[in-house]
Amino acid sequence: MMTPIATLEETLEEAVATGKLGSVVSVRALLHLPGEEPDLETAASVLLSLSGRLVGSDPGSLVVRGHGSGRQLNLLLRLDAGPIVSLSLTRGSVDQLELALVVVGNHGVIRLEGAELAEEIGLSAGTFAVADDAWLKRIRSVEG
Repeated sequence: MMTPIATLEETLEEAVATGKLGSVVSVRALLHLPGEEPDLETAASVLLSLSGRLVGSDPGSLVVRGHGSGRQLNLLLRLDAGPIVSLSLTRGSVDQLELALVVVGNHGVIRLEGAELAEEIGLSAGTFAVADDAWLKRIRSVEG
């Protein structure tokens, strides 16, 4: 059985593979995690890993900004090849996980959003609790 993040990744990859979207030029994700426990850096590493599989893994610049409360984290990844990944993550502001994901191509847009979508795919806070170590290291090295 596939993990929820693998299901989400497969859904996105299938949509991109149709060619209707064209080349992916940006990924925008807004993830609201319930409770105070989730680690936003870890969750961000999972989203960056997923995004990287859509836009490529070329070198680029990463900017990471956290709110003083520790309840919000914003990341902007600009790849040298052109694509941009923008992520915003919060914790403690919702009762149920919510994900809004927009993938923009040079010919179209894919939108996936809402608590219903997250539930349908099986996404939970636990889905974002196992870090992609390479991205987590990079996030922690640039956070400021």
